[in-house]
Amino acid sequence: MNKEANELPQIVNQSSESNQDEIQQQQLIREKIIDLVVKGENPSSLNLIFADLKEAQLIGVNLNNMYLSGVELNNANLTGAQLIEVDLSEADLSDAKLVNAQLIGANLNSIKLIGANLNNANLRDTNLSTAKLNNACLIGAQLLNANLSGAQLLNANLNNTQLNKIYLWNANLNNAQLVSADLTGAYMNNVKLNSANLTRAILKDVQLAEAKLKNANLEWVDLSGAQLENANLRNANLSGASLEKANLSNTNLKEAILHNTNLREAKLTNTNFIDAQVNNARFGRNIDISEDVKLYLKRQGAIFEDD
Repeated sequence: MNKEANELPQIVNQSSESNQDEIQQQQLIREKIIDLVVKGENPSSLNLIFADLKEAQLIGVNLNNMYLSGVELNNANLTGAQLIEVDLSEADLSDAKLVNAQLIGANLNSIKLIGANLNNANLRDTNLSTAKLNNACLIGAQLLNANLSGAQLLNANLNNTQLNKIYLWNANLNNAQLVSADLTGAYMNNVKLNSANLTRAILKDVQLAEAKLKNANLEWVDLSGAQLENANLRNANLSGASLEKANLSNTNLKEAILHNTNLREAKLTNTNFIDAQVNNARFGRNIDISEDVKLYLKRQGAIFEDD
């Protein structure tokens, strides 16, 4: 018993010394990286896995093709950084500045970009699956062909963002700003866009089956050819929007605002129009609309051009 008691302080001291050595090693790596960056050299020779680079000034740094999994870059400044095909999976870049950064083809799986500034960043072909981008700012960013399946983008700002053919299955964009964003051909089944602002966004030919768009602002949105079967658009504002040739089978449009909305040739199998505001909404050559529904909509101010 006395022997064990005597050995305990030694174990504690060894553990403390080990922790101090690790902290010193991390600090040394940090200093080397910053020193190389200041000199304009590429720090690719260093092992940066799980390195602590919080608040580091890395403006214009070239980290192309580097493996940086788990790196801590909270509040770091990476403005104009070259991060093409970099691996930042599970890294933490919360509140980091990545304005004009080049992240083409990067692996950002499960990355934390909460509150990060990615304005005008190039994120084409990136893997952002299960990434956390809550409150992030991505104004003018390019995300063509990016994978954001399961990503968290609550309250994110994606105004004027290029999102063509993006993959947003099961992503959460509740309360997000997507004004004038281009989502042409995007795959967004089961996406959450409740209370999001998509005014004048382009959503042509998107996949939005079972999407949640309750209370969303979709004024003047182009949803022509969109697949919206089983989607929930209750109380959504679709004034001036185009839903021409869209699939609205089993879609919930209860209490939706459809003033001056274009619904020509839309598929309306079991679509719920209860208490929807359809004044001057235009229908024509619609598939699977019953005479009873047609009469109900006419009485609410809808216009059927094929009568």
